[in-house]
Amino acid sequence: MKKIYLLSIVIFLFVFLAINSSFSEPEINIYDSADNYKAETVNNQNILIILDCSYSMDDKIDGQRKIDIAKTVINNVLEELPKNINVGLRVYGHQDGFLFFDGCKATELLVPVASGTQNIITEKMKKLDAVGWTPICYSFEQAINNDFSGMDGKKRIILVSDGMETCGGDPCQFAVDLMKKRTDITIDVIGFNIESDPEAVSQLKCVALATYGKFYTANNASQFTDSLKRSLNVQEKVQGKIFVK
Repeated sequence: MKKIYLLSIVIFLFVFLAINSSFSEPEINIYDSADNYKAETVNNQNILIILDCSYSMDDKIDGQRKIDIAKTVINNVLEELPKNINVGLRVYGHQDGFLFFDGCKATELLVPVASGTQNIITEKMKKLDAVGWTPICYSFEQAINNDFSGMDGKKRIILVSDGMETCGGDPCQFAVDLMKKRTDITIDVIGFNIESDPEAVSQLKCVALATYGKFYTANNASQFTDSLKRSLNVQEKVQGKIFVK
């Protein structure tokens, strides 16, 4: 009788463990045909890239102008985005002005935020040169009040700048004030070759942190590419396994 009782307990435990394991989350190995993990780009936001074309972007890194590096990197990374991602392009500093007022109003929406704009952005950037001032706050104002006007859902700005505001504005305070009024806008910042300027780092980092965005620094084309991919959530194929438990 005791043997039958013990056997019943063993059978019960075996069945219980079998049923429990069938409802637990399985270990998943995700591969593509080349045995590489295929990461999906997940992005349902409206994204506006704001590109610095101020005079300092004419400086060179490894023999290449920063503005040319930026254009090449943006082109290459956007090619990896699905065509249904909503992306637009605004620039500042692309036009010079003899008067302070003119130079500090030099910002323009070259490509409205929409899907399938990658090729248009590439064409528009070909004519850009680095000649002007750095009106970051005014560019933010135009983007938020006009470029995103009437858009539903999350909206994100990716600011690419090699320096701080030069038109009297305070981007950090602007970002803090923005969050008091809006909760649907996030600003990521890629500080391009700014690590030798602590004041610029502090100002631009504040913009990102205040809006719950991400702050990146990049000193060359490779780091710039990595930063932009991270901001856009573009992930390259990597070897190995993903385990979901």
